[in-house]
Amino acid sequence: MGVRIKQAISALVVGLMVGICLWLIPAVAAASPSGIPLAQALDFRDPNFFLTNPSPTPAGSPTPEGSPAPTPSPSPTGIPFTGQEGTELLVGSIPVFRLQTAEYPSDVRADNIRAVIERFLDEGQLPEPEVRVAQDPNGQYVLRLGERGRFEPTQRYLFTVTYADAAAERRTSLSQVGLNEVRLVANSWARRLEQAISDYREDLLALQRAQDPRVLILSILAGIATLLVGFFLWRLFNRSLGRLQSLLETKAGEAWHTWIDIGGVLLRAAGALLIIGISLDRGISLVPALRPFQRSFYLGLSRVIGTALGVLTQPLPNSSLSIASLLVFMALSILVFTGAHYLSVGLKERFLTRLGLDLGTQESSAAIFKYALTLLGILLVLPFSGLNLSSLTVIAGAVGLGIGFGLQNLSNNYISYLAILLERPIQIGDLVQVDDLLGTVERIGPRATVLRTLDRIFVVVPNSRFTESKVVNWSYRDPRCRIHVPVGVAYGSDTALVTEALLSAAKENSRVLSSPAPQVWLKSFGPSSLNFELLVWINRPQDQFVLISELNFLIEAEFRRRGIRIPFPQQDVYIRSLEGFTPLSKNGGSHAMPDADSIQSALKEAAQLPEDKGGTS
Repeated sequence: MGVRIKQAISALVVGLMVGICLWLIPAVAAASPSGIPLAQALDFRDPNFFLTNPSPTPAGSPTPEGSPAPTPSPSPTGIPFTGQEGTELLVGSIPVFRLQTAEYPSDVRADNIRAVIERFLDEGQLPEPEVRVAQDPNGQYVLRLGERGRFEPTQRYLFTVTYADAAAERRTSLSQVGLNEVRLVANSWARRLEQAISDYREDLLALQRAQDPRVLILSILAGIATLLVGFFLWRLFNRSLGRLQSLLETKAGEAWHTWIDIGGVLLRAAGALLIIGISLDRGISLVPALRPFQRSFYLGLSRVIGTALGVLTQPLPNSSLSIASLLVFMALSILVFTGAHYLSVGLKERFLTRLGLDLGTQESSAAIFKYALTLLGILLVLPFSGLNLSSLTVIAGAVGLGIGFGLQNLSNNYISYLAILLERPIQIGDLVQVDDLLGTVERIGPRATVLRTLDRIFVVVPNSRFTESKVVNWSYRDPRCRIHVPVGVAYGSDTALVTEALLSAAKENSRVLSSPAPQVWLKSFGPSSLNFELLVWINRPQDQFVLISELNFLIEAEFRRRGIRIPFPQQDVYIRSLEGFTPLSKNGGSHAMPDADSIQSALKEAAQLPEDKGGTS
């Protein structure tokens, strides 16, 4: 219990620290009024929504009173506005929109509007505001402020929307702005200004209520209670997620444990951010003194997000591409690659395996399906991400140069990979021999093929070697192959008996196929033996070396049982003359060589020995 209390206190301290940060950040944000609020993304579908007395647009091009005067113009007529000129109108330290210089400077217009709003709120104990758009006899659109429900007797003039205001708001030039555009901007600004004044009024009402100590204490306690509820929700979420993760790991295979762990980490981080964010937002909003600063913080955050989006969506130099379009393309491409991979795996496991196809055919078909689906997905992703093939010409040229200079080997291996998939000279599970390397194909990748030798050593072989070198495929089409087992017997052995012994040894081995039947060939007459060869058929080339060893054991046993001798190489030495031999030391000669009498006696003794001791000669 003590640990939980400490954790709750820690969460409370963190919440208070975040609240203090939210209190201090608006001071910095309010000191820098530049930026574009997100409220500019408005809906202009009903331009007459705020018009109290809409009148038809004059046929001519009127010159409104609020249109730009010859005095300081924020932008030449033919140059579009960027949206950063003029002065922002601040209502309760929150920027609403940006005013431009007309008959009066933009800062003077903003100060006058703020003064009117303050006077309106000071009268009548913070009345509920209503902002309407009206068109005066000169065709100008003006904004008026009044009390909701009593608008006519309480209305007052705010300002006139000028052509320069509309051009800056829509980020276009003055020459492209008509009276209809001014009307749209006026309706938009009326909605935004009314909402801003209402929020400012709510903040003032909350500050008035917070002057009561009881209300202040209750609001602080409510905020703390909200943070505690968020903390216990996080504990419950974390515990439930842990149990779910353990359940999935017990039911899923070991290969999925890594993905389950990654998913758990991501979900835990997302849940923490969501619960902490909502708890802090609700807890701070319950304290009236913190609401204005909370709104300022959100405004600063929206400015940061807007600036980041502006940078990401800005076209790159001398190109229509942008960072955002490239990021979208990359994200969608990753989804396409992932989806194609899992669809190909599902096709192989749920459909191809039921057709009774061999493993190599399944892998080749699944790979071709995967790459075809990937190509189709990329072609569909290009228009959705804002890219087109013409905009990728520069990238294609750079890739071509890279292939020409530094990526020749990679491109060669990839083209060889496509050739292997289409022609299928080798497949997964085949026993192949490339140069001096013999092994089973374990995996065929875009760059290299993995071979497993008979000693279970995995060797990575570039795909180009399979198309440029001589390859022996022991399993190509028909895995059956014939194995040769050479055997030598002594001269004088019964050849029929030898043939019977070899065939008997072949029949005793379970790896040998009965059809085609084993055969025995008398290959040659050697210097000291009759050379036979046993030929057997097997359907697993990988077992050929084990089979040869097993047959050798069986042949030796059969020969021993039938009395068939296996000779060893022999050579006869003939001495034509004894001249040049040095006599022994007793005659004054060297100790290195025997005398002639000793040699002759030794030869006579050897000639008298029986032939079976000396073998054939």
